[in-house]
Amino acid sequence: MNSEFARRPGILRIAICGLLVVVLGSAALAQTSSSILAKDAKWQEVSRAGKVWGEGVVAAKDGMVYLSDVTYSAVIKENNPRGTIYRYNPATKETTKFMEPSGMANGLHVDKKNDLIIAQDADFGGRAIVRRNLSTGAVKVLADRYEGKRFNGPNDLTSDAMGRIYFTDARYRGDEPMEMPHAVYRIDPEGKVVRIGSEVFRPNGIEVSRDGKTLYVIVCNNTMLPTNPLGPKDKYGIVNGGVIAYSLDKKGNPSDGRVFFRAPDDLGADGATVDAEGNLYLALHNGNPASPKADIVVLNPSGKVIEHLPVPGVGLTTNLAFGRGADKNTLYVTTGAPWRLFRIDTVKQGHYWE
Repeated sequence: MNSEFARRPGILRIAICGLLVVVLGSAALAQTSSSILAKDAKWQEVSRAGKVWGEGVVAAKDGMVYLSDVTYSAVIKENNPRGTIYRYNPATKETTKFMEPSGMANGLHVDKKNDLIIAQDADFGGRAIVRRNLSTGAVKVLADRYEGKRFNGPNDLTSDAMGRIYFTDARYRGDEPMEMPHAVYRIDPEGKVVRIGSEVFRPNGIEVSRDGKTLYVIVCNNTMLPTNPLGPKDKYGIVNGGVIAYSLDKKGNPSDGRVFFRAPDDLGADGATVDAEGNLYLALHNGNPASPKADIVVLNPSGKVIEHLPVPGVGLTTNLAFGRGADKNTLYVTTGAPWRLFRIDTVKQGHYWE
């Protein structure tokens, strides 16, 4: 952990809900009887290129892995790059800068077109959803406001088979004025922005199920984080963390919201990913570096916990995703304080729209 975080542990509580605090020692890094991990699999550190906070890990069709470094202004006070996106090459083991400044990129997603979709957060970031063409490098702002008002701070995003983009908008850091309640939005292929939900106190991660019929909204209602005075109140009674599942119709409209998973009262929830069998991988944490507690759970399509995975022994785990191509059985995890990228071998592969 860098000295700034050590001196100011409160930063870890309020900066972002994506703080998966690591508590397991080296003895817990391997599982010999797992339906998810390969035999004797252990976390391997593959990069430490970033400065502050790893997030948004995702793989493109060519196998390249992209991830964010959210360079908080509370930590980097001078010459702040306003965020960086890195690219890791599994074949060469090299990590290079891909985009800087990134507009405080947080969540990343690769859609069916193989474009990189970026959630730009607050704290002097773009507060927008941006598309970057991985072939040409062209960058386009897809949305930065709803009905004329600026987003609070897009956190994470995903898409469906039709190319519709779903994202969460909630303030986790930054002092910019908030103009709207926390909410979940959809961007249609023609560019229309639709608010599809505002009933979760503080939404974070978001995923669409493999069959396209369910929208998962990850909840982090940690009271140590900034509160939006514009709301909303939480409809589902989630004390800290959990997952709300919505039925999606063919037009991408959600309905029938229900508690899919409720974390223990001391754990919040952050990033998630889906495998090719429809299982949801979810990161949990208590957001308290002074007395940390963390977990990574795998939920089947019915919401049952089918496995608890180990967590890396370094840093604060923030997000996770599968590789692609020759790397398809690799599960990647990002951490912050310090920034790291880890990998572990599995017998599963991730779900990506092709």
